[in-house]
Amino acid sequence: MKTRRWIVDAVMVALLPVLMAYSLVGEAFHEIAGTLMLCLFLTHHRLNRAWLRGLFRGRYTPRRVFQTTVDLLLLVFMIAQPLTGILMSKHLFTFLPTAGLSSAMRAIHLPLAYWGFVLMCVHAGMHLEKPLDRLPKAGKAALAVIALYGCYVFVRRQLPTYMFLKTGFVFFDYNEPRVFFFLDYLAVMILFAVLGREMMRLLQKKKR
Repeated sequence: MKTRRWIVDAVMVALLPVLMAYSLVGEAFHEIAGTLMLCLFLTHHRLNRAWLRGLFRGRYTPRRVFQTTVDLLLLVFMIAQPLTGILMSKHLFTFLPTAGLSSAMRAIHLPLAYWGFVLMCVHAGMHLEKPLDRLPKAGKAALAVIALYGCYVFVRRQLPTYMFLKTGFVFFDYNEPRVFFFLDYLAVMILFAVLGREMMRLLQKKKR
């Protein structure tokens, strides 16, 4: 069971930057990857259904409040996001009666995609707390440097603009080598994973 969970989670993490490269990978492939992500997300929750059963049990410390808030927000975003994608599909779900919905769904789908991206990275960091703590000093220093670069990328790639729908379209540089795009988004993923892990550590210290 544990191995299956790790495989599902690893594939989801690998798919994340691919989904953010929407125009660079093509609409049809984006829809296929998005559908796969939805299936993996549902499988992830099925494998971790004990979490849902335990929501109303036990005491809520600040650490647990933070973790549960992130998880519930991610659950909402990761269900709403693919649904809006399906409702504006041009390839896989064209059989659905969605005429006239495309523009409205795009306005919802765009910020959901970027908020979901951030929340998924924070969620991953929260659950990687122990493995990250076991890294040698050199590894932790490298993560810190990458996270700092991720801050720069977060601003340069205009992610806040898309998260708060300051524009209805995402800018892609089609002349840029694809590898640079993926490396930049990997740095942002590491940034928010580190932030998630640090929040958990901070709240643990507060509890003590």
